[in-house]
Amino acid sequence: MTIDFKEAARYLGYRNAGPDAAAMKLIEECATAVRNEAEPKHICRRFDLEITDDGVIRAGGLEMKSRSLERNLTGCGEVIFFAATLGNGPDMLMNRYSKLSISKAAVLQAVAAAAIEGYCNECQRNIEEKLAAENIYVRPRFSPGYGDLPLTLQPDFLRVLNAQKTVGIYLSEGGIMLPEKSVTALMGLSHENSRCHIEGCEACGKTDCAYRR
Repeated sequence: MTIDFKEAARYLGYRNAGPDAAAMKLIEECATAVRNEAEPKHICRRFDLEITDDGVIRAGGLEMKSRSLERNLTGCGEVIFFAATLGNGPDMLMNRYSKLSISKAAVLQAVAAAAIEGYCNECQRNIEEKLAAENIYVRPRFSPGYGDLPLTLQPDFLRVLNAQKTVGIYLSEGGIMLPEKSVTALMGLSHENSRCHIEGCEACGKTDCAYRR
C-alpha cells in the first residue's frame, strides 16, 4: 500500500515549504503504524450505463441526477461502482491517539487519508490494466459528495455493492461511512481515451476539460 508523504503533508496544511525534519519523521512513523494496522479491501461491479435526454443517469438499478457526473461520464457506455476501505485498524489507532496525543492523532488522520487515496489509485490502475485488453479506458473516480452528486446516494450505492458484507463498509446513524477511511466512487468506461489523470481533476490543470467535475 503506497502512502504519498507529500500528500499527507498537504492534508496537514503544508504547502511550498513542506514539513521540517521532525514533522517528516512523525509522518513516516505514522505511515508505518497505519500500514501495520490497515487491512485494505475493495469491491467493484460493472454495469451498463444510460444517460437520458433530460440528464437522468441510470446504472446498477439506481437513478442519479448530477450535471457534474453527467459531464464526467460523457461518451461512456458502462460504469464501475467501486468501494474501498482500510478497515477498522486505522480507526482504532486514531481513536487511541486522540486521547493520548492530539498532534499525533492529526498526523495519523492525514497519513490514513493519503493511504486510502493511494490504495484506490492502485486498485484503479489494476482495473485499467485488465480493461486495456478490451480497448476500454477508465475515467477518474467520481464520489458521492463531489460536485452536485449528493451524499444521500450512499445508502443505495453501498446496498448495490453489498459493501457491508463484502468489505465491511456501512453507514452510521448519522450517515457517516465506517470504517472512517473508506471511499465510494463511480468510474466511467469508454472506448474514448480522455487522457484524464487517475488522481482526478485536482491533479489536472486543464480547466476547460469537458469531463471536469
